[in-house]
Amino acid sequence: MGIFIEDLLNFGNLIDAEIEIRLSPADLKRAYASLDFDIKDGVLRVISRKKVLFFNKSYELRLSEVGDRVRKDRENMRQWAFFRVLSREGLEEVLKLPGFTMEEEYLGIDLMPAVSLTETYEKIPKQFREKLVINRYKLGKEYLSAFFKFEK
Repeated sequence: MGIFIEDLLNFGNLIDAEIEIRLSPADLKRAYASLDFDIKDGVLRVISRKKVLFFNKSYELRLSEVGDRVRKDRENMRQWAFFRVLSREGLEEVLKLPGFTMEEEYLGIDLMPAVSLTETYEKIPKQFREKLVINRYKLGKEYLSAFFKFEK
């Protein structure tokens, strides 16, 4: 769905609108350069590397969709999507990075660094960007879809 100037003139039209922003593993990689991402059949793999002596050791963290477990942190302007942790290998390394947090058994990823790099986000007028609120997310076969609404 696109955002049209008529919607902006009648801000009420945007209140009920839901925008889907698709994030590929490459988009996530651009936002979090020290990590690699892979999405296959509803599983998000986060691959981190740690230097051990003269070698690099890879850790693979597997995450699955929870979908409706999202939150906007207005204070820090972060939009969190929480995933169920399927494998804990490399979890400690990932949690050291900014943009990741742990709540109960769920790993939270701040999606805004990746969302802000997309073409869809660039089309949203600057005065409305801060009104975006993450509503839900979905893991597809090869991408992560984040759904946003506008708050009043």
